[in-house]
Amino acid sequence: MAFIFSACSAARELTEGGPADPESTDEVLATEEARALQQLLDETRSTLADVEESDQLEVPSHFAQEASSNSAVSGNPYQGFRIQLISTRSVEEADTLSNQFLEWIESEALGYRPEAYVFFKQPYYRVHVGDFQSKARAADFTKLVKQKYPDAWVVPDRIVPANVPPEDVTFSTEEDTTETLEKLESEN
Repeated sequence: MAFIFSACSAARELTEGGPADPESTDEVLATEEARALQQLLDETRSTLADVEESDQLEVPSHFAQEASSNSAVSGNPYQGFRIQLISTRSVEEADTLSNQFLEWIESEALGYRPEAYVFFKQPYYRVHVGDFQSKARAADFTKLVKQKYPDAWVVPDRIVPANVPPEDVTFSTEEDTTETLEKLESEN
């Protein structure tokens, strides 16, 4: 077996001025190309940038509105927040925790009875509770849930609008209400 190697090279003759000579052919061509490109850009440049700088560009009002970080995105009633209690690979553990949560929340005697949802997102089963259209309301409910489930946190999720608690519902346990009343009575 025989291998043949060949190589090409270009020889460039050095002039007296050397490679830094500004009059070299390559540099003159590059300068001419740059001038031609600049002229082409000047002739074909869009006026959109000028319109934008002068604020003459009209933006539809729907796109100019800023979204609030505490509300559902773009008024979609199905986009909201829930509280995640656990993420596990065991369906039995997820179902058990879901049932325990429902029993616990029932015993707390709140004005709001949240639903518990168990769903699978490979490779984990997740338990989410509640339906909230604003992150602030979900965070308020999380304070209560953390009394029993300290690892709970708010997550964005698709919600059931019919299960969203009314705005006048406060999230406090019977114990919290009793303690508040006792404090008010002792102050008076």
